[in-house]
Amino acid sequence: MLSFIFGFIFGITIGSFVPVTAGFFIASIFVTGIIYFYKYFIHEDYKKILIICAVFMLGITFGIGRMWYSDLYSESKLTNYVGQKIFVEGIIVGEPDVRDSNTKLTVRLSSIFISTMTVPIREKILVTVPLYPEFKYGDKVRMNVSLSEPTEINGEDGRTFDYQGYLRARGIWFTSRYTIVELISSGHGSLVKSGLFKIKNAFVNSINSALPEPESNLLGGLLLGAKQSLGKELLTEFQKTGVSHIVVLSGYNIAIVADSIMNVLKFLPKNLGFGFGAFSIILFIILSGGSASAWRAGIMVLVALFAKKFNRDYKASRVLGFTIILMLAPNPLLLAFDPSFQLSVLATIGIIFVSPLILPYLTKVTERWGLREIISTTIATQITVLPFLVYNMGLFSLVSLPVNVLILGTIPLTMFLGFITGLFGLVSLYLSFIPAFFTYIFLWYQLTIIHIGASVPFGAVSLPVFSPIILIFIYSVIFYFLNKRKA
Repeated sequence: MLSFIFGFIFGITIGSFVPVTAGFFIASIFVTGIIYFYKYFIHEDYKKILIICAVFMLGITFGIGRMWYSDLYSESKLTNYVGQKIFVEGIIVGEPDVRDSNTKLTVRLSSIFISTMTVPIREKILVTVPLYPEFKYGDKVRMNVSLSEPTEINGEDGRTFDYQGYLRARGIWFTSRYTIVELISSGHGSLVKSGLFKIKNAFVNSINSALPEPESNLLGGLLLGAKQSLGKELLTEFQKTGVSHIVVLSGYNIAIVADSIMNVLKFLPKNLGFGFGAFSIILFIILSGGSASAWRAGIMVLVALFAKKFNRDYKASRVLGFTIILMLAPNPLLLAFDPSFQLSVLATIGIIFVSPLILPYLTKVTERWGLREIISTTIATQITVLPFLVYNMGLFSLVSLPVNVLILGTIPLTMFLGFITGLFGLVSLYLSFIPAFFTYIFLWYQLTIIHIGASVPFGAVSLPVFSPIILIFIYSVIFYFLNKRKA
């Protein structure tokens, strides 16, 4: 079945970058059939290999077929209104993304008003509005929009970000800037999501009440991926020191806090500790706002920890593959256009396959509080995500290794203590002061190390844009040596 899984992923990859047509899909089915029936005309010794190839091609066919019916090749009903100023109504279906100078709202439209005619519609758009007045999830709004198609974002270093694909993976076709918004009524969203966002806001307020800035902002980035609150100056220091990955809520962060929770609870009976740890991870995701990316990362990490618990690497690869398929089947665009999903997969691979290889080299590190495993997991995930981050950001930090070594070992405990701080703060502000004191010490230490590292002359080197083929080659070399070491 692994051949089908890899074929399905490969088929989605092909469909993400090569236009899929009916002829392309039919040709894939035809090739699969030829390979399968050819097994009747060859020697028995080669039949198994041919069956594996046929199953791989079948996976490719399903992957290509799923992309054919994806949003990437669908037509939007809003296309005819691009460039026009129109009045629309809709409901805010996502948490408002508050930036320094504006707010971005994801709105699912319900109606378009043209002269005296009302056109029903059900599609999402992303609108940019002023910071005030404030809006929230579930608000029904009337807007004056001018729709435009999202384009690639070009960086100063020549790198481009496929913003259109990123939004399309979230079901958004068009954007609108300088939007005039009028609130009609509130309370039209899901009760579950409304409750999650309220919990998240209460959790953030709890952290902000217990800790001063910028320490509270850093903790918000670690636990919730709220990097906008850090400010441009601090984010620049993070990039120069190669630690910006710690403030992006993805599989990397959740992997660290999850493994920390599991190891801290080792004193409990085995099954009880694992069960309580899994519940704590789910609670952490809920408190982070319960976004789709957080749930995806959480599922991947739980699969990794389950496999690690039972020491079943071969079965873990199968479970990981099935998990990826279950996530890509409803939304195949995640594979090529969602960095959070990609980081989740890479971090999970680090936990399952790389961490056990690093563990034997950490014999001098104490096993108390699961510190040895925490450090091995941190290093493993760093190995698997670093090339991807360099490829996307283009900045290779010469001080990254010492800075990461100095702070990454403290990140798991910081996240765990910060999680406890926010949790206790929901009950009582005074109750949160004890864990907040120790959390502050770790956060202050990390910010100090990052600031010193960013101050080193020529501490970071800007790398030119390189081909995805080179990135694939780098990962091939890494996994080749890891596999050789395992053997």
